[in-house]
Amino acid sequence: MTGFLDGAPTSWRIDAERSEYHFESDDVGSLRIFADPQEVPKDIGPIRLLVMMVEGTASLLELRIEDGAGNPVLRLADDTGTRTILDIERDGDGSLRFNGEIEAHLVAHPMSDRVPGQRHPLVLDVVEGQITVAGH
Repeated sequence: MTGFLDGAPTSWRIDAERSEYHFESDDVGSLRIFADPQEVPKDIGPIRLLVMMVEGTASLLELRIEDGAGNPVLRLADDTGTRTILDIERDGDGSLRFNGEIEAHLVAHPMSDRVPGQRHPLVLDVVEGQITVAGH
């Protein structure tokens, strides 16, 4: 996943084995995505996302960025809209592949050292994302 956080270039690598997906039916399911930092601003570490899929429409329910020690730094702002477009394909071997775009505004986690209330725009392009195991 590549993009920009506060205008700074970012990239995270999806950890296919720590991420998971579960589908109730062909049309309803969820993806929990965990990704490790590759190129990120100072004090930014892994990212976690929860995406709900309903009849082909993706909704970003949760997004959290941690520092290198695993402490939450930024989270999805409650009062702003997000834009999530994901195309998903399931492979015969049980893995799930996806491509798309995610746009959101983040705010500081209450326990972080960041300024409360300040908006942090995040834009991500997901290319060849993969989760290898369904429903741990």
